[in-house]
Order: sequence, then structure tokens, then C-alpha cells
Amino acid sequence: MARALAAALAASLLVVSGAGGAATQQTPKRGGTLVLGGYLEPACLGLDTACDLGPLTALVLDGAFDVKADRWAPALVADVTRTKDPLTLDYHIRPEARWSDGTPVTSADFVFTHRVWTRSQLAQVGRTLWARVRPLGQKRFRVTLARRSADWRAFPLFVAPRHALEGSDLKTVWRDGIVDPRTGRGIGTGPFLTGGWERGKQITLVRNPRYWGTRPAYLDRVVVRFVRGPAMVDALLREEIDVAPAPLPAEAVPRLSGTPGITLRTYPGNAREHVAIRVGPGGHPALRNKLVRRALAYGIDREAIVRELFGETAPSLQPLDNLLFLSQDPGYRANWSRYRYRPAIVRQLLVEAGCRRGADGIFACGGERLSLRFVTTAGNSLRQRALELVQRQLFAAGVEIVPRYHAGLGFLAAGQFDLALFAWSSEWPEDLPSAAYRCKSEANFSGYCSRLSTRDLAQLDAIIDSEQLARVGNAADRKLARDVPAIPLFQRPTMDAVRTTVRGPAPNGYPFYLSLEDWWLAEPR
Repeated sequence: MARALAAALAASLLVVSGAGGAATQQTPKRGGTLVLGGYLEPACLGLDTACDLGPLTALVLDGAFDVKADRWAPALVADVTRTKDPLTLDYHIRPEARWSDGTPVTSADFVFTHRVWTRSQLAQVGRTLWARVRPLGQKRFRVTLARRSADWRAFPLFVAPRHALEGSDLKTVWRDGIVDPRTGRGIGTGPFLTGGWERGKQITLVRNPRYWGTRPAYLDRVVVRFVRGPAMVDALLREEIDVAPAPLPAEAVPRLSGTPGITLRTYPGNAREHVAIRVGPGGHPALRNKLVRRALAYGIDREAIVRELFGETAPSLQPLDNLLFLSQDPGYRANWSRYRYRPAIVRQLLVEAGCRRGADGIFACGGERLSLRFVTTAGNSLRQRALELVQRQLFAAGVEIVPRYHAGLGFLAAGQFDLALFAWSSEWPEDLPSAAYRCKSEANFSGYCSRLSTRDLAQLDAIIDSEQLARVGNAADRKLARDVPAIPLFQRPTMDAVRTTVRGPAPNGYPFYLSLEDWWLAEPR
């Protein structure tokens, strides 16, 4: 869960009502070609680790579930029911689900896909999570999990067509496109099929006319052009592409802001920017005291930090009040809302902890001056500014902050810090950083250990039901809010840019291309 440390922050705040800034309801137009920038050219589209499993595959091949509007939504399956065995799930495939050649999607496709993934290097999670798959009929199959896991909806990321691929060399198939090797025609269950590939320039996706969903895509084609960085911004200004995906290069915002025909959109991201407190060895001894850690939480004016950093670009952004859930997650609760800037409470808590304020205004606890090493990544201007603001605020409350900047995040594992500013990111909805606060976890950089909290946090990896996950997750987060091994700060807003002729769903915290079947052009070309 939340495996990667995010060097880039992400955000959740205001969401525009549609692409191109259009707030009014309009009747979608069919036809036209949407051109996307911002992607690296894949080596291939096949079934091995060197091939692309991202935006292109997601538009062509559905999984059992897909991410829609910041949450998992059933895709090829209509329902999943539990048996008496908590490790066994029965999947019910949608009756209408079919391949683009008209062949129904059946349990044989899921069994075949599991076999392909088990024998390949595609996904460790797939090889270890689905221990067994057994058909129960054409449209029903049973999965036996190797373990209970909250990640269960994430596999399989896509389903492969057994009727088209059985007997093919799976190491070489789909190298140049997702096609039926028997006919050379594009095949898939998604709203688009792969078309031409101009190596070094672009890949074209075409509408799947036999898409089994609510309706076919509005767009005729989606062209994925391999331009990134400043070249992508230039291409947008020259009207060569319609969408420049997030994250935009830093220099792009002043270039694009106010440009006629282009809209900058701010939308939710998928990372939690926070301050970890080193409770374990290597940290300041005073930080082992819960009262001191609570004092730090009251001494940081998170609302002022958010206003200072994002007041102009994202005026509706609020501090993050949960260490586990993102603010756009259905399970989000503001469990940390009690911690607002109150210098008087800071001083009260420090005195209660046995600390005494020195002549220089800085408290000393157990005879040791409360001077804290605050570490973050070098070269990140936003984090540097956040650190400076925290330094000023805590100094007013009687705590000295000594800034330290490191290249990368290697300093976390060494534990040689008192406070550390970084982010945990999520790969999909309900992907919670529970390991960050569990006893003896490699991801626990604070060194915090509570058996009660660990018990609840360990459950999160094994909960299948979303409502139960929210209930247990928030109970765990409330315990963290009492113990304060870290302090949530904010989710950083991120931007993309679209031409004003583009219409589509409101952006959300996960890749927008997952809903491209709902996009359309006001002026098709």
C-alpha cells in the first residue's frame, strides 16, 4: 500500500465542471480527433514487462474494475459476492460484456488472463493475490485469494482475449498493437482500439464501434503524441495537441495562463504531504513525549501555509486533516481538524511535558534545548518555502527549527532527523499508507510504535469492503491524531492544460484518460 515516496506532491481541491472550463450543460458532438501530449513512447504494447500497461492499454482493455471519479467502479464484472470462505469471491461477468469482434467475455478469458500473468513478470500482485481461478459457468467464476487484501480490485488490470490469443507466442504478440493475431485487426473491450503507430511520433486509437458499454465513444480517434516538457507546451500553443496532461512543467503556467483558446485546470492528485516526527532512535529525546508532539501540531499554522503557498492558484484548498485518506476519497474524515494554530496551547502542553522556556525564548525539555533538525528534499522550492513557514511559526511558540536539505529521500531510512517533510502517494483508490505507522514496518520512518494502532492499521491491508475500510481506517487515523507520529499538511494542486474546444468530465485524482470515452470536441476536426 502506498509503496512509493512521492517526490512530487499532489492535490485535492477545486474541480472545474468540465474540460475547457465550460460550466453549462451542452449536447455532446460525435466525431473528431483528440490529440494528447505528455507521454513517453512505449517499447511495445505486449504482454511483458518492457511493454506499456498504462494509458493505451487502459483505453483498449477493461479490467474487472476500473477507476472512475476517484473510486473503483465495476467494469467487466457486474457484481462480486462473497462465499462463507473469506478468501473466496465469486465474480459475475456482465451479460452484455463482449469483445470488439462480437465474442462474449466469459470466465475462460479471466482464467486465461490469470494464467498469462502467473507465468509472466507482469505483476507481482497478480501472481501472489489470485491463488486460484475456477470457472462456474460462462459468465461466472470463483477466485480464491492467497490472502485477504484491500488491493483486490486492482487485479487484473486488464483481461486478455482467450479466443484470440490461445496458442500464440505471448512473448511477441501485440508488439505493435493490440490486435487479433489471426486477423491483424484491433481487438479489445474498451471504448477504443489501437490503430496506426508512427514510431517516434504518435500512436492512434480509433473508436470501438461495438463497445459493450452504455454507448460508443464520442470521439472518432485519440492520437497520443510523444511530446513532453517544454516541447509539449510549444505544441499546445501551436495547436498541434489539444491536451497537455499534468504535471505541467513549472515554466508552462506563466506561458499558458491567460492565453486565448487554452484553459488551465486544477484537479485532485493522489499524494499526502506531511511532516513525519522521528519518535524512534536518532530523533530528539523530547519527541518521544506525546505532549510535545501535540504541541508541534498546534504550533504549525497549516491554514496559513496553504494560503501562502496556494492562495492565488488554488484559493479553495484546505489543510489535509487525515494521514491515511485523501480528501477526495469517500472514506475521508477530518480527524485532525482540532489541530489549528494555537500558540497558547503549545506553551501549555510543553510546560505540562516538563519543558521550561529559556532566556532566548526556546524551550528546553529534560535539560536539552528544543532545537529540531527539519529535513526535506533539496531543490524543491515549494517544500523549502513550507519549511521556512513552519520554522517561523514554531519559533514564535518556543521551538527552534534547523533546516536541512538532502538530495532525494535516502535520509529517511537512516532516521537521522527530527522532522521530515515528504509525501506518500497512492496508486489507486483505497491505497492507504498504513505501513508508514505500523510497528517494525520498513516504511515506518518515524519509528512510532503502538500495538493498538498497529492492530487496526494491519487490518486495512486485508479489508475487502469499502465501508468497513473507511470505518476501520478512520478509527486508526483518530488514534494517530492522538499520538501524532506525523502531521498532515496539504495536497498540492496540480494542473493540466486543454484547448477550449475540448469538453469532458471533471478531472479527478487519477488519470483522466480513464474516462476518454466521455470526452468530445465542440469543434470536431
